[in-house]
Amino acid sequence: MSENVFAVAAERLRRKSRTRAPRKYLLSPVRAAQYAAEAVAMVLLASVDTFGSALALGLFVGLCYARQNLLVVAPVYALSVIAFSPSPWTVLYVAVPVLLFAGVYILFYRLRKNVHIVFTTAAAVVAETPHAVCSALFGGSVTASVLCAVLAGVFAFCAQTICYAVLLRGIKTRFTPDELIAGGLSAVAFAFAAAGVEVQGFNLAFGLTPFFVMLFAFGVSPLSAFAFAVVAGAGVSLNFLSLDFVAFAVLAAAAACALSPFTKWASAAGVTAVYAVLWLALDFDGSNWQNLVSVALGAGVFLLLPKKWITGLCGGKKGVAAVGSIVNRNRSEMASRLYSVSRVFYDMSDTLRDMESAESGYTPEKLAAEVAKNYCGRCADREGCFAALGGDTSSVLLPMANAVMSRGKATILDMPPFITSRCTKMHNLASVLGSAGEVYRRRTEEAGGVNETKRLMSEQFAGVSLVLDSLARECGEKVSFGEEGEEAVVNELLRHNIVASDVVMSGQGTTATVALTVRASDADKLVLPRIVSALVGTRLEKAAVTPRGDECVVHLAACPVFEVAYGSAEKSRGGESVSGDTKSVLCPSRRRRLFALSDGMGSGENAAASSKNAISMVENFYRAGFDNAVILTLVNKLLCLGGDENFSSIDISVIDTVSGGLDVIKMGAVSTFVCHRGSVEIISCAAPPAGILERAKPLTSRHQLYDGDMVIMMSDGVYDALDEQGVVDAVEEVNTSNPQVLADRLLERALSRGAKDDCTVLVMRLFAL
Repeated sequence: MSENVFAVAAERLRRKSRTRAPRKYLLSPVRAAQYAAEAVAMVLLASVDTFGSALALGLFVGLCYARQNLLVVAPVYALSVIAFSPSPWTVLYVAVPVLLFAGVYILFYRLRKNVHIVFTTAAAVVAETPHAVCSALFGGSVTASVLCAVLAGVFAFCAQTICYAVLLRGIKTRFTPDELIAGGLSAVAFAFAAAGVEVQGFNLAFGLTPFFVMLFAFGVSPLSAFAFAVVAGAGVSLNFLSLDFVAFAVLAAAAACALSPFTKWASAAGVTAVYAVLWLALDFDGSNWQNLVSVALGAGVFLLLPKKWITGLCGGKKGVAAVGSIVNRNRSEMASRLYSVSRVFYDMSDTLRDMESAESGYTPEKLAAEVAKNYCGRCADREGCFAALGGDTSSVLLPMANAVMSRGKATILDMPPFITSRCTKMHNLASVLGSAGEVYRRRTEEAGGVNETKRLMSEQFAGVSLVLDSLARECGEKVSFGEEGEEAVVNELLRHNIVASDVVMSGQGTTATVALTVRASDADKLVLPRIVSALVGTRLEKAAVTPRGDECVVHLAACPVFEVAYGSAEKSRGGESVSGDTKSVLCPSRRRRLFALSDGMGSGENAAASSKNAISMVENFYRAGFDNAVILTLVNKLLCLGGDENFSSIDISVIDTVSGGLDVIKMGAVSTFVCHRGSVEIISCAAPPAGILERAKPLTSRHQLYDGDMVIMMSDGVYDALDEQGVVDAVEEVNTSNPQVLADRLLERALSRGAKDDCTVLVMRLFAL
């Protein structure tokens, strides 16, 4: 019993000592502060009775468009408007926009489409229509009612634009010209509303203006402080019907900016002194001791803000240099590791190459010497032979060893006279030589297979080393963040109403790449690549667009100087349903275009399988980034290892769309024709088809193409029917720049001349962009 009591007590103590889980708030402090600010703004605009509830309606639409919670925004909007104008009609005026926008958003949610700003702006005008109609019917001015509806639409558009920018992209975002205009008009509306809030002579506008003027002066820039002063002054002046407040706001901004190099206290004192001087010297509209206190309080509240809050609210993005340094350091480390791994594979390639066993070690001379030592040296009659030959019989055994190594056995006809006249065991001798020769031949074949495997692995390791070396060079390129070039790109895009929140640049010239994070609506703008190209100094094109929520990451890369148009024509051998020729067209990289043609030995399905196998290996090696010469050497050896007479001719042309270079790689293929203006260049190959000789080397050559040049590739079915001169004559007679037309004409001419094998023609034309 006592044990159970102690167990229960221990369990209670254990539960009490558990670490409490962190409290999860239904509403985070940041979100609560955001909703509180939105509620204050809604109440401020709802207090304006000059335009009905048009301004409050515009803010309600703006918050809805900025994806704020409708269940929170709608009650705040309704209570704010009803509180300042309590009546059944007000309830109706408020209910219409709330129900209308709830229905609109439910509809678009079901359709899985985004609501366009034009649609929501029109909905705002429709929502204001009941109020305008009722006002006109019950004695109000028709003109005023129409203006209220128009104002609701205009302010709704401005509120949507600025709320979307601030609430979704953040307050530290860069604003486009249309967002700045919308923000300025919204500030005018808020200043107009603040000027109408006055309690016991204390006007809200005189307290808010110094606060925001100093916030802009210290947190953003002097120019923004003057801009806010003008905008806020215009809003208050519209309410006061006097321009005196504009003068105060501008002079306050001047004082704040002029004294900002000293301290915040000096700027606050300067702003307060400006009001005091204007009040005492000019006695402008709205000047009294209460508003002097309001100005001092507004400046004082700013003084209480910690510096990090000011930087956090209005400062630019921090840590960009640190991020850039970390990324570049990681890229540098990655490049160093890739270089090291590349060196490892290269050393492994060298080691395997040095480890090759010498096939020449198993020679007739060695065979003759070994039999002379192990057989003749143990013969009972050896003294007579050794005395005549100086102690070594290998010289007379060499003809028999040559016969064994070449034919597999030695007969009496291969024995020299010395042996036939002296040796009493010549038949046993021939048998021993044959047995030893068989062992030698087997060892030679095994050594050759091992050596070939080592060579194949060595070349593969060398190819992997080259790929890793290329990746290391790419990773080693510096990526720049937030530097002068990126800032210039961001500012220039803003001038064209394109918001780029992040810009990352790397490489130069033909390797230049730029990644930008922009609004989804800006991603498809045609002017985007042109602007960035002009600033970078390299012609760029859109390589990819990656959606990321409400934004998109646009990847720009160097635009090719050339592009390739191609045409093809083919026909299988009569009686065969499948052609033994296989062609392939692919882009192994952004700047390269690969055209491959393989002709399997024979025709039909077996030839088709052979050529497809060869082309498949070529494609995969090119996608991996292997070197041209390494690719065909490896393909040839892999086909040889199959051992099923899997012979295929391989013809590859790789065109560089940046430099116009042409790489031709051939193995057992017929000639390739390069048509320049006024001449035809013929590229021939003497290498056998892949899969016949293990050590056959492919033909690799590099040529330069220019705008309008054409490249013609064909299988042996076409070439045998036309021959080289026939192809040249056909090109001159057709005289076309359309590659498809030329391919069709070449095939037709080959068929008309009795071509019976599988026929395939590939024609490529390079043209400048």
